[in-house]
Amino acid sequence: MKTDTTIYDIAGIGIGPFNLGLAALSEPIKTLKTIFIEQKPAFSWHEGMLIPGSTLQVSYLADLVTLADPSSKFSYLNFLRQHNRLIQFGVHEQGYITRSEYNRYCRWVCGQLTNLSFGYRVDSIQYNEQDDFFSVVCSGQNNRMQTFKARKLVVGIGSKPYLPCNAQEYIGNAVLHAADYMYYRPEIIKSNNIAVIGSGQSAAEIFYDLLHQLNTKESSLNWYTRSDRFYAMEHSKLNYEMTSPDYIDFFYQLDQEEKQRLLRNQATLYKGINHQLINAVYDRLYSLFTEGHQNHIKIQAHAELKSISTNKDAYNLEFYHNALRKIFTTTARHVILATGYTTGVPVFLNSLNDMIQYNIDGSLKIKRNYALDNADRVFIQNAEMHTHGFNAPDLGLGAYRNAVIINTIMGKHYYPVDLGTSFQSFGCAV
Repeated sequence: MKTDTTIYDIAGIGIGPFNLGLAALSEPIKTLKTIFIEQKPAFSWHEGMLIPGSTLQVSYLADLVTLADPSSKFSYLNFLRQHNRLIQFGVHEQGYITRSEYNRYCRWVCGQLTNLSFGYRVDSIQYNEQDDFFSVVCSGQNNRMQTFKARKLVVGIGSKPYLPCNAQEYIGNAVLHAADYMYYRPEIIKSNNIAVIGSGQSAAEIFYDLLHQLNTKESSLNWYTRSDRFYAMEHSKLNYEMTSPDYIDFFYQLDQEEKQRLLRNQATLYKGINHQLINAVYDRLYSLFTEGHQNHIKIQAHAELKSISTNKDAYNLEFYHNALRKIFTTTARHVILATGYTTGVPVFLNSLNDMIQYNIDGSLKIKRNYALDNADRVFIQNAEMHTHGFNAPDLGLGAYRNAVIINTIMGKHYYPVDLGTSFQSFGCAV
């Protein structure tokens, strides 16, 4: 086993956009020694959903660094400058960039950082109480082992696909989660019977893509959701203010029952479909309708998937219509599950259970500054929806959260933290 003898100030576990942003914001701080560890061989962000033309749901200003440090050399605008595309971007006048472009930007940032270690999976973590550091034991290719030591940990491993009912046993190239869509797209578009399940942005992007790729005079394309309708995401400036530190402060102080009630009623703030896309879906359906293709396309609300079973070279899908309270079935050769993502406590944190705090229901008890322990030694990214609110996975708050973490670790306000930026009051107005 190889041991890096350096004792880092921060070891980041996982290199997605949030920890990559932390790495970029840490880079100019010469008093901070940092290392970031990722099991993938290189940076990749939702590669299975890089559908041509699909865009982010946040402004380009919500890059890795700008909202904490607009002068950073790691900004998206500097990425454009270095690639001689800044003027064209200005003329283009689009505030939302494509997913593929965002992935290219993140890879460009990776290429400029020296504190990233790809190809290492974290197997275990031990805390040395006497010397106050963590030993992060990792395995890499060819079974090579590596240990990194650090005073603080920031866990940013992201979420994993959620699979409903008994779908797990059928997962492969014909039944798949939306996260893997682009890997199997060449085969899927040759299919003559496809079911897309889910009602969020991913489901809409896949359905819209297939509306253009399939010969809908010959192929059947069906879209199901258990929701009572296909929700459009709310787009208004007062609602956008809820993706702010001010709203996090308000939400954090609420009791857990009230937090859960609010989250249940806020789905359209972060789970709905972009209104441009949902209108584009309708326009495409209308175009196909005028051309006589509509007979092989179905959109069905109130349809909750209850089971999947094999049927020769296809799959039986059993649904429950939750308004009529009836069971109905259909078949499909390809099933795409756009059923969202889930977060959990990674196994490698089990050894720190004496240090980490938990709520009565077993969920992580996360402090306002994103720490998991009283001494502010272990932090987490994008797992705090139940404590900090619906905007936890929002890319636009990544730079803010990283500023809070860096400031906490350094014990001073190195980066400014926005306060009082909302025109509305979320608590009691005075």
